[in-house]
Amino acid sequence: MGRQTRVARRHRTSGMAPLLLAFAAGTIALQLGGCAERLDIKPTRLQAFAPWSDTIPEHRLSAGDEIELRFLFNTELNDRVVIGEDGRATVPLLGPVLAEGRTVPEFTAQLKQAYAADLRVPDLDVVIRGYGSARVFIGGEVKAPGVEPMVGRMNVLQGVLLAGGPLPTARLGEVVVIRRNSDNAPMLRTVNLRALIGSARGTEDFPLQAADVVYVPRSDIADFDLFIDQYLNNAIPFTKSINANIGSGGFVR
Repeated sequence: MGRQTRVARRHRTSGMAPLLLAFAAGTIALQLGGCAERLDIKPTRLQAFAPWSDTIPEHRLSAGDEIELRFLFNTELNDRVVIGEDGRATVPLLGPVLAEGRTVPEFTAQLKQAYAADLRVPDLDVVIRGYGSARVFIGGEVKAPGVEPMVGRMNVLQGVLLAGGPLPTARLGEVVVIRRNSDNAPMLRTVNLRALIGSARGTEDFPLQAADVVYVPRSDIADFDLFIDQYLNNAIPFTKSINANIGSGGFVR
């Protein structure tokens, strides 16, 4: 009986050997994952994003933007105003008018309709004179996450460096960029900054647009899913006027 028990135990142990080897190999692969160039993250909320498009959406007015009002006939009303933090522009005769979220043609049409009650010919142009809202939002595994002003053209790598550079825990092979399209729907894509830094391949990077969100993830998919949930639920304070989409670079629907 004892001999039969020992033989059965040997049988079970030998049968488990391939499973143990597979488990060990998987564990080593996970540990070496930090050295890999790519991480195929598939967050559960990815379907909430629209397909990525490189088409630059028309600028939507936001707090800090400076606009000029130029009237064709009532030139005494010509003025320059800065959109306040509440998203309103204080214009002649009308006072505070909500401007945030409107394109220039939309805001112009809105003013013409409002001025029709006071002006015989409410013909005017709205011209942007300053982009106070030209900022990008950089978070995740960087040394100084937060809001960075855009001065001239800025790419993803430059944005990460402005935020103090990546932490040792950063997953540079899957840096996330979120942007909103012309329909204000979020789009998402990734950039392989590891490949860019390693080989100086400029094609891996691309210019950021005002209000883009750059997120440098860790290898923990659960952490990434939490960020996506917070973004989609507006739990992240800088999501008021940003854009996003899905594209190449490891995210697959």
